[in-house]
Amino acid sequence: MSDAYIALADGRVLEARARAPGRTRGELVFTTAYTGYEESLTDPSYAEQVLTFSYPLIGNYGVRTERFESESVQPRAAIARELTDDVADWLAGEGVPAVDHVDTREIVTTVREEGAMACGIAAGPDATPEDAVDEMEACKPMSDHVDIGAQVSVAEPTVHESGDGVG
Repeated sequence: MSDAYIALADGRVLEARARAPGRTRGELVFTTAYTGYEESLTDPSYAEQVLTFSYPLIGNYGVRTERFESESVQPRAAIARELTDDVADWLAGEGVPAVDHVDTREIVTTVREEGAMACGIAAGPDATPEDAVDEMEACKPMSDHVDIGAQVSVAEPTVHESGDGVG
């Protein structure tokens, strides 16, 4: 029995396993990176989106803060074929829903062919498919309600010295 659901704007509801509980919505996107999941999950360009990983195992080398692109997780949720406990626990601690045991190839193919779309996620022991559909239906196009630049930009410039690992 599933304890997580992903509702897609094309009408499908996919079953999954909850790794970090919660309900959320966002624009469904994907990354094909083989490495760098910490970078992807902290990359401000993924703010307000639901990030799907095409690589089948996410978390095989732990969670290392020196790889972060920002101070916190940026996507609204994460979807993977398989998440390790390290990554699932990190996302749960950040309050970011995460699911796995889903065919991410199907999701990537859908987004590649149809473009980014609204999706809703409901994950946890009380989650229902209807919860995920409700989240998806409440999802508005990002351009209608979010100024991403203002949301992810720093207030003051940051100066990086030579040899500090940036760049």
